[in-house]
Amino acid sequence: MNNPARLLAALSILAACLPARPALAQEPPGRIVGKVVDYKSGKPLAGARVGINGTDNQTISDNAGGFVLTDVPAGIQPLEAELIGYETRKGPIRVLSRETMELEIRLSTQPIQLPPLEVSVRSGRLEGVGFYERRDEFGAQGSFITRAEIEKKNAQLFTDLLYNQHGLKVDYVGAGRRRVFINRGVGCTPMLWVDGNVLDNTNFDIIRPEVIEGIEIYIGASMPIQFHYAASDCGVIAVWTRRGSNR
Repeated sequence: MNNPARLLAALSILAACLPARPALAQEPPGRIVGKVVDYKSGKPLAGARVGINGTDNQTISDNAGGFVLTDVPAGIQPLEAELIGYETRKGPIRVLSRETMELEIRLSTQPIQLPPLEVSVRSGRLEGVGFYERRDEFGAQGSFITRAEIEKKNAQLFTDLLYNQHGLKVDYVGAGRRRVFINRGVGCTPMLWVDGNVLDNTNFDIIRPEVIEGIEIYIGASMPIQFHYAASDCGVIAVWTRRGSNR
């Protein structure tokens, strides 16, 4: 077939007969959660507009400074936060598909150089057991330790993670064992929970740090209701292991 016109027509017919090439599937979106606070005081800021610049994906921070952005496309996104009386804060955020990104946005009343926004990835395991919701609600009454913080401590024993925790004291009791107790009054031993079950054992070091995904510590009787039924007025240390976690 030496005729160029006839050759082009034949190629066009052949192309029309070929199946359409499917469009590339878009990665499932992620989610951004966080808190807007005053840069100097750390006080939560309500009424701040937070969103992905240039899109309709916007929200307003609540009375605790908290906000949630859902259905955020995976990839680098231009996050923006603004509030009357404060300098607008902008910064790139890497959003991971199907993951919840967490950050704290600090706003300043003065045009000063602020550090870059630091983002962490929430643990799917801890989200599933309500860890972050309790942290938001009971943050003032409890202490919360995440997997990232555990790895930074490079602890050899579980009780190593409890040193310098407000209200707790760790003492040696002989034979290489340590006792954990509430550092007030009579010095009672808190109840130990593991994955939602009471562990009737005062040797806390039977739990290895490498299997722990998160820890919640509540001193005294002020604690979430799910810990009440088996807890004393002393307090509770709730451990969530990495069982079932994809991280």
